[in-house]
Amino acid sequence: MVGYSGKVPYELRRPGGEFDRRRMFNVPGVVLLLVSLNVFVLAALLFLPIQIADRLVRIAAVTPKWFLMGPEAHHGWVNMLSPLISHMFLHAGFMHLALNMLWLLAFGAPVARRMKAVDTLKSFTGFASAGLFVSFYLLCGIAGALAFIAFHPSEIIPMVGASGAVSGLMGGLVRFAFNRSTLFGPEYAAISPLSSNSVVVWSFFIIIMNVAIGLFGGVLTGGGMIAWEAHIGGYLFGLLSYPLFERLSLSFR
Repeated sequence: MVGYSGKVPYELRRPGGEFDRRRMFNVPGVVLLLVSLNVFVLAALLFLPIQIADRLVRIAAVTPKWFLMGPEAHHGWVNMLSPLISHMFLHAGFMHLALNMLWLLAFGAPVARRMKAVDTLKSFTGFASAGLFVSFYLLCGIAGALAFIAFHPSEIIPMVGASGAVSGLMGGLVRFAFNRSTLFGPEYAAISPLSSNSVVVWSFFIIIMNVAIGLFGGVLTGGGMIAWEAHIGGYLFGLLSYPLFERLSLSFR
């Protein structure tokens, strides 16, 4: 039993209680590292000659028709598969980057804390958990890219952006963020089953919202393509696989 000192302990909160604003500014270093890498890549491309920048983007972006030509057309498996990762660090401009990084901070921070991907330079546990978090992030992005390729096998317009990976973080977050079964914060709640009301309702809303973006988003973007399929692919991968990554993170403790 904890003696009462007149103040509620930092970690202790009622279900649905007041949001701890200090957490807004306590972003794990691994999340800040991912944000920094994305910002650096866009800044670097802006300083390069436009011909070189365009060439690099075409090599690093996911172009479905080019991807499906196989390793022979790419002179090897590495050249063929590397865009599945590199496209996550490319963005179409400042607004695209800003939106994705905002969501990366919002969804990535609680997932990273839940996986104990903190204090990465101070302990093996933190370092290993951070590596696991990055693996989860990248695999969500890969799943999003593969979903986009599956829906657009003949597309020749390159796809870029971290939105598939970020959507996967959202899927992981949905598995625990709305579980009100504990007096402690959601980062200490049990994993919600796929059949729980919170998971079903939020998943339905997120999928319907992305389908609507796919149908009507061109009006908002002046006809530009929004890779809503990548959002859903990344989200579903994160939703389904997050419990496995959390169990793996427990093995480091």
